This record gives sequence, structure tokens and C-alpha cells, in this order.
Amino acid sequence: MTLISDSRAASRTSAFAVGADDGLFRAIERALDNGTGTVFVLDSAGRAVGTLTLEGGRAAILAGRHLDPLTAADVMEQGVDRTADPATQSVPVSAVLDAEGRLVDVVLRGDSSFVPVAEPDLGHAEMRNLMDAYMSTWISSTGDYIRTLERRFAARTGNRHGIATSNGTTSLHLALVALGIGPGDEVIVPDLTFAASINTVIHAGARPVIVDVDPHTWCLTPEAIEAAITPRTRAVMPVHVFGRPAPMTDIMAVARRRGLYVIEDCAEAHDAHWDGQPVGSFGDVSSFSFFANKIMTTGEGGICVTNSAELAERMRMLRDHGMRPERRYWHEEPGFNYRMTNMQAAVGCAQLDRLDDFLAERARVHHLYARVLDGIPGVAMPPAMEARARPVVWFACATVPAERRAQLIQACRAIDVDLRPFFNCLSVMPPYRPYARPCPNAYLLSQSGVNLPTSRRVDERLAMRIADVFRSVLA
Repeated sequence: MTLISDSRAASRTSAFAVGADDGLFRAIERALDNGTGTVFVLDSAGRAVGTLTLEGGRAAILAGRHLDPLTAADVMEQGVDRTADPATQSVPVSAVLDAEGRLVDVVLRGDSSFVPVAEPDLGHAEMRNLMDAYMSTWISSTGDYIRTLERRFAARTGNRHGIATSNGTTSLHLALVALGIGPGDEVIVPDLTFAASINTVIHAGARPVIVDVDPHTWCLTPEAIEAAITPRTRAVMPVHVFGRPAPMTDIMAVARRRGLYVIEDCAEAHDAHWDGQPVGSFGDVSSFSFFANKIMTTGEGGICVTNSAELAERMRMLRDHGMRPERRYWHEEPGFNYRMTNMQAAVGCAQLDRLDDFLAERARVHHLYARVLDGIPGVAMPPAMEARARPVVWFACATVPAERRAQLIQACRAIDVDLRPFFNCLSVMPPYRPYARPCPNAYLLSQSGVNLPTSRRVDERLAMRIADVFRSVLA
């Protein structure tokens, strides 16, 4: 439970209140921006007379009620309960009223309902952009938002070219194919990563070479890469897992000396840095994901970034069925339909504007967990990285005793909190056993890691409830 302090209450309540005569969309935007999906409707004297939720707003729009003049009072649920203790209510935000019924404060309850491990943070800017793209009628794979997202995201990552794609997996596959990697080639991948990394190598017709990760960084090391190189090795795919940057300067030195391409998988590491340089700016091509659980999202979506104009041109052609952009319906080679829609990009542009806020919020959640979980037997937060690294938080995560992890996840589920285990390491799963080799570090991490709910719903009360479960299971 979060109670806003008296000194800040007056200004903060404005984020949770609208006037009875305010329009429906003002109420919807405010409910989106405050993160609870709820606003209180106040009369001209500041008295709370009702509650309006996003569900109520959606129902009104679907029914076409917005076609007539419609105010917040027309859509609200009448009345605000003054008698119940706000701290015990099973709603995300409760009103604190004075004797006259005026809204003087709010109580937030992050654990008011089921807490998923990830939730997209969508505000009014995303909705406005999306409506703009829709009304422009440029809803498919051409439009200003796509070009803007490609240009701005590339610049943010230190690249000259961005090629937006339908998702992060297709961006990895597009990079591999554009580099000419296929049958007879080998690509080095880490054992601790989501399966998309290795799947795209197999889909390209190449052979993945699975390599263990460093127990401290959780990423590939230049030494492990060097040891795995054979005459057939064409590329290496470092994965900046859980926002932790791989040692890219040293990896690039090995790759350049051995004539290898480097494809950075940055799906979980938007704005992480190594040696003062953003991840995604080192490799020949780099891939980012905009899936709904990523640091910024377009729902589904991804992007390739590169400093090579030649590679960018080839990826754009392959992305669009292998068709030359200057010669309509002339196909140079069998390509793919890996295009992002302008509507997705509209959401992405608004998300990119808010990226620094998302990063700060995730860091806050990580530090909160680090404090409340400190001292619980067997619990360890991710190891601090050396000064050359600037990690970011994708999911707040921790390692726990492997033999207790399933019990811990089940106990959190019992209080409607979703914990997720780390990815299974690739080498233990059936499709990848032909490429397996002993990877003890990746295996230990995969068996002991847990991802914790990471969103702005995570407050002191919720974090303490989770910590209590950890103590009950692990103490």
C-alpha cells in the first residue's frame, strides 16, 4: 500500500481525478497515465461523486456512446465508498475523503489483483499516436511513424540505419540471412538465452554452436568464443541477457581478428552500455525486440540496426518479399514478409519518448527488491558488474536454491503473484541436444533464477509480501 504524503497529496490527487463535466477521453487518458485504470469523478465543490474505470470507458466507446456529448459523470459508477478502510480494499486505488466528501489523498494497492511478472506501460501518448495512425489510413507497412521510429531508434543506439520488423525473432533471422549465413556455416550462441536466438540460426540453415556463459556477467566471454571457433564459424551472436551487457569491445576484437560477423541480440537490454557505448552499436547488425514484456513495446515488433548502408538496403529488400523498392513487383530473391505496421510504430514512437522513464522505473523496482530480500537465506541479486558495464533492468531477478524454486513460485502463485523461472538453458531441450555441450554455468543459472514482477504496480507493500513468501519457503 502506498499512501501519498500530506505535502504532496494535493498535487498528486490531480492524477486520479477528473471533473464531472470533463469529457470521456480526458478521463480515459488520465486513467491510462496514472497506471491504475481508474479515476475519481469530482463535482464542482471537489466532492467525489463516482468512479470511472478504463473498462467503463471501453464499454461506452464500443456502444457508440461517445458519438453524443458525453461527460465523465455520464459514464461513472455512482458513489465512492467512504466507510471501508482503504488499506483493505481489493482495488488498485482508493479515495481518501474528508468530512465533506472531498478527495484529499489516494491509497494505491499494487497487489489488489493478480500481479503478472510483466505489464506494458501505456499512456495517453500511445493512444493519441495510435488514433492518428488509424485515421491517416496508413495502417499497414508504410507510414511516417515507421520511418520516424527507424530513424530515432537507430540514432538512440548509435547507428545510422534502422529496419523495423514484425517481431524480434524475425529481426534476428533477417540479420543472419542478410549477412549470407546459411548451410555449412556455424554461429556461436550462448546457452543461457531465449530459444529465438538459436531458432533463427537453425531457420537460416546454419549450425548453432552452444557455448557456456560467464557466471558473473551471465553472457558470452571472448575466451569462450575463441575456444569454439572452427573453420566453419561465420558469426557470433552475443546476447545481452536480462539487461546485462556482454563485454563487446573484447568480443569484437576476437571477431575482427578471426573474420567473424557479430549479430548482437539486444532484445532484453535497451540502453545498456559497455565501455560507454550503447549495446547494439558494436556488431555488424543488432536486433531489438518490442514484445509486450520488453522495456519498450509495440505489442509485437522488433528492429535491426546497423551502420552499413549496404546491409540496411539488403535487409529492407528481404523484409519486403525480396522486392526492389525502386522497381515494384520485381523480386531479386525469395524474401520474407517481416514488416512492421505503421500502427505498431505509432505506439513505438510514444514508447521511445518515455524510454528513460521506463528505465528509471525498472531500476526503482530492482532496488526495492534488493532491499526487502536482503538477508534471506539463499537469495542473491544479480552480481554487480564491473565499471565498464552499465546494465539496465529488464526483469528484476534473483537466484534462489534450485531445489526450492518450484515451491517458491507455487507459494507466490497462492497469493496471486506471478514469478517466472529463468529460461531453460538451450542444451537440455530436445531440439538443441544435437548441438549441446557441457555448460555448467548456464545450467546452474537456468535452474536457480527467478524473474520478479517488474512494473510500476510494485510498491513497498507488494515487495514485502513477496519477501515474506521468500522467508517462509527459504528460511
